[in-house]
Amino acid sequence: MSVFHKYRYWVDSAKYTTIQKLAILLMGIVSFKLLATELGLSDYGVWGLFILISSITETARNALVRNAYIRFMHQYEEKEHGHLQGAAFMLSMFISLLLGGIFLLFARPAANALNAPSLAPMLYLYTTSLLVSVFFAQFEIVLNAKMNFKGICWMNCVRQSGLILGIIVLAAAGQTVTPSVLAIVYLLSVAAGTVTGYVFAKPYLSWTFSGAGGWTKRLWHYGKFVFGNNVCSQLFRSTDNFMTSRFFGTAASGYYNASLRISNLVDMPSAVLADVMFPKAAKFSTTDKDSIRSLYEKSVGATLIFSIPALLILLVFPETILRILSSEEFVVAAPILRIAAFFGFILPFLKQFGTVMDATGSPDLNFKVMFAGFLLNIVFNLTGIYIFGMIGAAVGTATTYLVLFLATHYILHKKFGITIQGVFMNTFRLSGELVHTLKGYLPAGKQV
Repeated sequence: MSVFHKYRYWVDSAKYTTIQKLAILLMGIVSFKLLATELGLSDYGVWGLFILISSITETARNALVRNAYIRFMHQYEEKEHGHLQGAAFMLSMFISLLLGGIFLLFARPAANALNAPSLAPMLYLYTTSLLVSVFFAQFEIVLNAKMNFKGICWMNCVRQSGLILGIIVLAAAGQTVTPSVLAIVYLLSVAAGTVTGYVFAKPYLSWTFSGAGGWTKRLWHYGKFVFGNNVCSQLFRSTDNFMTSRFFGTAASGYYNASLRISNLVDMPSAVLADVMFPKAAKFSTTDKDSIRSLYEKSVGATLIFSIPALLILLVFPETILRILSSEEFVVAAPILRIAAFFGFILPFLKQFGTVMDATGSPDLNFKVMFAGFLLNIVFNLTGIYIFGMIGAAVGTATTYLVLFLATHYILHKKFGITIQGVFMNTFRLSGELVHTLKGYLPAGKQV
């Protein structure tokens, strides 16, 4: 049987998510090359910090609502879905207003602390983008719950391509590209993606705000741990970048940002399967141990089929990769890229751990693990910087990843019987099935 037919749900769902992630990754690399030329290393470092902060903010806010919404939608009758949508929008808007106020109050001190004064006006403007993105997030959550990954793919691709188009238009018109101008282009790209999302989500929208208060409390009660977990997770993944900017300046932060963008090649498969896996896992309860174990081991095993080759390429040819995807100026970041590539090998295990914990009603445990990891990462980063200098931040983060890998595996094994052997057995088995299927598409004379 064809592996594509055997795993039809995963193939059909993942193809659009893969297109989305791959397109965004490639467009990110294109924008990186354009901006590295237009901005210079220091200003690119500022832009990298802006993208990092906006990503942390939106990812954490969306996590507060997304997982809870999907879980409740699958477990309650359709007559409740309108109240659930209304409650999700209200909670998302409230959190965005709160975060926007924080940006207005603390943008300047935060920019100064990161040695990036030009970051402050960008964060002031970002408060408007944040409010527009509430609608973007709402449409994306509704589409995700309905497993309409095609719509999610289009709205994210339009958003990212809008950013690139804006950069190209500015450069072609001979306009000076500054970080503040890019913040305006960012706002316009979010608006374009939101309009696209509305087109796809419109058939599913049924917002009902009357009587949504009860659902808002339930979403918050479930989502607060997911929210806290995502804040810790995002800050954890950004600690090395922030500390590099703080201690070594925005130019050094630019090196880190470039390395992390490229290392996302290794992480992309896990991001794809995490998006596809959650709606599937949300249907199980904690008593379905065999189903959860199988789902985890197969998803991580499938991820490693693609992650391991990408990891090996980045480990062996970091200088060449940096030279091709960025410029000669960034080649000195090769040691950082080697270490960052290691992150991509560990991330599939950690991401699917979070997916399983959230989907089976244990977001509090996931939060505790990520919060402990965040605190450890600060300690390991400071220690690494003190001992090794700039590269020490990457060494510290790699150490934290290893500790978290061991801790999360112990929890998964204890709760669901998940094993590392099971993961790699699925990697080899799925690899064999994939090779067998691909050979079937070759002409008879060319088959080995």
